[in-house]
Amino acid sequence: MKKNVCTFFLAAATVFFSARLSAQDNPVSIGFKAGTSVSNYRLSGNLKGLKSKMGVGGSVGGFIKYDINQNFALQSGLDIYYRTSKLENIADNTSNKIKSLGVEMPLYGVVQGAVGSGKAFIGAGPYIGYGIITKANGVSLFKNNNIADSPVMKRLDYGVGGIIGYDFGRYWQVNATYQFGLADLHKPKSGAMKNQGASIGLAYKF
Repeated sequence: MKKNVCTFFLAAATVFFSARLSAQDNPVSIGFKAGTSVSNYRLSGNLKGLKSKMGVGGSVGGFIKYDINQNFALQSGLDIYYRTSKLENIADNTSNKIKSLGVEMPLYGVVQGAVGSGKAFIGAGPYIGYGIITKANGVSLFKNNNIADSPVMKRLDYGVGGIIGYDFGRYWQVNATYQFGLADLHKPKSGAMKNQGASIGLAYKF
């Protein structure tokens, strides 16, 4: 399952890149990006006795931006992310550190305009993600373990996000993003656990 989902992400990215590059009449830019992030979980139901504190992480990946016209563009990409957060039990002050590694693909509709020598832009759209590894104090939450008889978390994530940034001429882009997860990542139905996070990054365009 893990290999199939990763293959899907890579295939989708390849098809998208190839289709855009073949459209010679439309300006297309592709490149690499890296950034740092903060993230935690929104908890409800039986998980209200826990508090999720934000932790620092990061991401690397590739992106593609397709300028439909001077004022509107589509921006997508494929990110490999590493995230951390801490779950604290409010009653007894114990905590578990959660570390996650996964892949993510956003698609933003972007409004942009010339500012100085570059372009400022702001946009929003959906994202889909897949967790490769998530551990709490070293114990996998995707597999059966000595804490629970069944997996605690789901791998598939999806939600909506926003992006704001600036294209410095031809090669460089700086951006900030926010993601609001809609998928319940908590496998038991007794509580809900949804992702949220923000990041700031730098991209280099070819």
